[in-house]
Amino acid sequence: MNDLYPVFLKLAGKKCIVAGGGLVAKNKVEKLLESKASITIISPVLSKDLDALAMKKSLHVLKRKFRKRDLKDAFLVIIATDSRETNQWIANAAREAGILCNVADEPMLCDFYMPAVYQVGDLKIAISTNGKSPAVAKKIKQELSKLYGPEIAEILESLGKLRKKLFERIPDSRERCTILSNLIQKYTFASMGEKDQNEAKKLREEIKKWAS
Repeated sequence: MNDLYPVFLKLAGKKCIVAGGGLVAKNKVEKLLESKASITIISPVLSKDLDALAMKKSLHVLKRKFRKRDLKDAFLVIIATDSRETNQWIANAAREAGILCNVADEPMLCDFYMPAVYQVGDLKIAISTNGKSPAVAKKIKQELSKLYGPEIAEILESLGKLRKKLFERIPDSRERCTILSNLIQKYTFASMGEKDQNEAKKLREEIKKWAS
């Protein structure tokens, strides 16, 4: 049974700890950087690449073993050390402190999973297999890139501007929702872009009419 609760977290400015200094830790840091989190890396040794990334981005680095007091004011912890025993210990400490934690390649120790993510412009689709197969999630991500291309990003930008204008013109929220819903229901976004430029063109023209 998949009882995961899907959310998109706002991490900008929040203290996020990455415990570990290898390739996996580097990958986790790169993802956190996209979310503008305040990142602290804790590991006695950092790989050359992670060390270079930390210096380039002016990240807070503690080159030593993890301590329980490091959890103070942390929002979440990502654990990626090369010791299962250490991973378990940090996960337990985080859980005791009421802090969300993710342990690389240890689904049973995680409070949340790191999904495969496909993003183009403001469209962001997260794919989870409930920890069963990251490889399948990655493959689905590749397939999504063929369905939703740059056209979607442009259309979302236009729809966002239209939505703001409708807020100014139409006070009734139900009427606004009806207009926007009716506007897009007749289109299939997966057929836009390279497969069907006419679909995208028609929708852009309709958006312009409502925005004018």
